[in-house]
Amino acid sequence: MNNLLRATCSHHVGWSVLILLGSFAAAGCAQPVQTVDTASFGPSQDQQAIVGYYRAEAMVLKEKAAAIAESAVRYEKLFGPESDWVSGAQQLSQYYAVAAQDLERRAEAYEEAARGRQRRR
Repeated sequence: MNNLLRATCSHHVGWSVLILLGSFAAAGCAQPVQTVDTASFGPSQDQQAIVGYYRAEAMVLKEKAAAIAESAVRYEKLFGPESDWVSGAQQLSQYYAVAAQDLERRAEAYEEAARGRQRRR
């Protein structure tokens, strides 16, 4: 019985060491993450990457707004037009739509900054 316990324990230790070494190897091969400061108009930042980021986020929010607006229509059929579910969904949809517009404006500002930098070159 003692040999069985020792073999089982040794087996678990062996797998643990193998997983640990694999984790270290994977971490060593990973590329460093390059961060972009989405609040900076500075020349050190990739303005087009920031524009892409804001446009992608705006698209996500537009899709959420549309999906929630559809939910509001379903809620209205289920619970009536005066339901809290309907008004809550409508307000959330409007919130997402306004947030998407804000992100689009930010994208436009960064796009203009990138164009201005290209003109100066």
